[in-house]
Amino acid sequence: MSLINKLKRNDMFMKKVLIALCCMGAMLTVVSSCDSKGRLAEAVEGEWTGNPERLLDTGAASATMVRMMEFSPGEVATEGTITMTAIITVENTMQFNESVVTPLTITATGTATITGTYQVRDHDDILVGLDATSLSVSVDPDAVQLNYNILSEDSAPMVEKLKPGAAVLATQQINRAAQNAFANITEIEDIHIKNNTMRCEIGDRDIAFSRAGAK
Repeated sequence: MSLINKLKRNDMFMKKVLIALCCMGAMLTVVSSCDSKGRLAEAVEGEWTGNPERLLDTGAASATMVRMMEFSPGEVATEGTITMTAIITVENTMQFNESVVTPLTITATGTATITGTYQVRDHDDILVGLDATSLSVSVDPDAVQLNYNILSEDSAPMVEKLKPGAAVLATQQINRAAQNAFANITEIEDIHIKNNTMRCEIGDRDIAFSRAGAK
């Protein structure tokens, strides 16, 4: 065999080796990616409760929210259904009349829930598809509180008459806050889980969650 033919055969052999190595590298990358996605999917499974978030604070009105999330895996380990819940508390301050020395404060709490699907994208990101039609908001009108310090006998009945209107106002605010809280959520990013704490980014907000039931 001529030297030229030997070189050609060696060159072809080296090319085959390089192709095989590239294929093995690609396969290892895919396997590694699948493993990391599977680990994240397993780690987030279950219920999580977030720290209180301040949504609004104008002095005359304020709103806070506590988020909760539940991940339920489907037939595919890295996909499933997600339920997002927000417990929203609103507070409005208004001057009633001269009989009330301190401003009248209206406080109400409501629960908003929305469902959808999730898919683990990589080792620290999850894609979310929320169903806007599933959004439900519940506010108990009887639980709306009107707080005041000093009230005359004459003004007490007038304050009671404010309750229906206060309940409507609070419900509108909670509905609006719920829609804003869930609007445009398409992914949960930069997820880091250590022990029973999960830190992540949702809609440009850095939020810390604790695993439900963890001690």
